[in-house]
Amino acid sequence: MKFNSALSIAGSDPSSGAGIQADIKTFSSLGVYGCSAITAITVQNTKEIREIFPIPSEIVIKQIKLILEDIKIESIKIGMVYDESIITKIYDILKNENIPIIIDPIFTSTSGQNLIKPKAMQLFTQKLLTIATITTPNIKEAIKLSGINIDTKEDIKKALQKIKELGPKNVIIKGGGHHNSKDSIDTLIDVNLHIIEYSNPLLHIPENHGSGCNFSAALAAVLSKGHEIPRACYMANQFVNKALQNLLYIGKGNPVVDTSITMTTLASFKFQVMEKLTKAIKDLEEIKGMGKLIPETQSNFAYAIPNATTLMEVAGVKGRIVKMDETKVKASSCIEFGTSKHIASAVLSYMTINPTIRSGFNIKYDKKIIGLLQSFLKVSEYERQLESNEFKEKEGYTIPWGIKEALRREPNANVIYHKGDIGKEPMIIVFGENPTEILAYLKRIIELY
Repeated sequence: MKFNSALSIAGSDPSSGAGIQADIKTFSSLGVYGCSAITAITVQNTKEIREIFPIPSEIVIKQIKLILEDIKIESIKIGMVYDESIITKIYDILKNENIPIIIDPIFTSTSGQNLIKPKAMQLFTQKLLTIATITTPNIKEAIKLSGINIDTKEDIKKALQKIKELGPKNVIIKGGGHHNSKDSIDTLIDVNLHIIEYSNPLLHIPENHGSGCNFSAALAAVLSKGHEIPRACYMANQFVNKALQNLLYIGKGNPVVDTSITMTTLASFKFQVMEKLTKAIKDLEEIKGMGKLIPETQSNFAYAIPNATTLMEVAGVKGRIVKMDETKVKASSCIEFGTSKHIASAVLSYMTINPTIRSGFNIKYDKKIIGLLQSFLKVSEYERQLESNEFKEKEGYTIPWGIKEALRREPNANVIYHKGDIGKEPMIIVFGENPTEILAYLKRIIELY
């Protein structure tokens, strides 16, 4: 079984709202195996931090070294680093590692306790930030790092530039906005200096414990799966936004962010996808004339859960949807997750560009059909012959390459096709936000064909 692993280097929170404990829960919620190296033991609950006991830096480094020697770590999240010695030694051991490093600048607790010694701040910016793939400050932390008083969107952009000059490849400031804004906005400056905003309606919730840790841990989890920074930031943003809507009042102080809701949500999403796809396939089998759209290799109908990243999060027909005659089609088996490799891969590839497009269905290639589709949908294509040998030789690379190439030409394409290659049948894939939308497109094609 393939799984991904991430390492959290952070402090311990016995209330499990933040720190190592929160990171491990977030990793698990996102299907990533979590490892840890503890930098400090805190005496705290949901109301306050009473004492901090830094772990000797030699022990912190031994934890990290032994994990890296044994387990294939695919991302590293760094949280609480209390003193100069720990910062210096973490920098020394990780500065040459070719692993995504997410640095969460944890300077103070929710209750106002300092979580980094004042003398260690200079080393934090001079050393640790220079090895960051991305750093994730909130507004207060961004003000401290940049020296800019953040009050507007323009201030956020200036602060992003200033923090990026300290060395991190990417910077995302969490929870920004402007006066009278109805939205909470996370703003990213990426390695190419592109500014990207991730907006959600402003939640009227109390100050809480752990949202920052959960965001950076979610980012580490998604990056460990190989996603690029903009997509990973979107997914982490959505993950935390859902969790913030389910705060847990476990103690007498600040509520904690409940990442376990994603486990329940995942089961709910899968049920909804199965239910909708089952109905759509029954409706598909009733469409007269559907048989004339089925290719020689037969068809499949894929539907993904929101924010899907793996084939196991995309449902399809086990086997295929087969042509009975010119008028009828029939699903050869039941619906399962992880069964429709080619169409599911196409949907997943589309979702990396536009996450709202979660369903796909393949039909036969015909010039007449292409012409009909162009009359009411946006159509794009890719040429398999132009694919590099590097991609052709790697299993599963052709479809992602092709979908992204077609979307580069037409970012809002509802239909993507190719004219085939040696041993490969030409194919059309119709995309939609859901199976019901695709059924409407298919019915329209049959009416015109």
